[in-house]
Amino acid sequence: MKLKNLIVITMTILPLLSWANITITEANGSFEGLGHARTHDFPVVARIFTVTVSNADTTGNRVIEVEVSVNDLHTGNAMRDAHMRMSVLDRKKHPLITFKSNVNLPEIMAGEIFLSGNLQVNGITKPYTLVLDLKQQKGKWNATGSFLIVPTDFDLPLVGMGPMKVLDKVHLNLNVSF
Repeated sequence: MKLKNLIVITMTILPLLSWANITITEANGSFEGLGHARTHDFPVVARIFTVTVSNADTTGNRVIEVEVSVNDLHTGNAMRDAHMRMSVLDRKKHPLITFKSNVNLPEIMAGEIFLSGNLQVNGITKPYTLVLDLKQQKGKWNATGSFLIVPTDFDLPLVGMGPMKVLDKVHLNLNVSF
């Protein structure tokens, strides 16, 4: 009987504790994707990012926040990185890209989770929904999701000329384990 109780506690309580007031960073996985120009794609990598999940309150509500450092966005080209950070994204006024969601999530279960919230890029905030796929294996959680960011939604210019002109889409993928 005691063994059965221990197994039940392990299977139900421990997964919930793993989602209590946690912080996920680049040490837990990756947040990267592709930007697109007329003739080629280029990498977009957030080398520093933080995902914070609060404890659930008495009604099951949690706050989930994502922060991406503009200074630590990389595209595989130093000149493009510098131009993006200083001319496209105003890193001095807005050093972070943020997403914040208030979600009712009393307990975490495997499957799709829809996080409706606000995405702020370069000081402009828009409603945005992140869709994450959660899986649990060997006591660890894995969260993955793919996201499309449209730069002109945030009044960002599409820079470049001719075949080098940037297109109005950036595809990003999150893949973290904790």
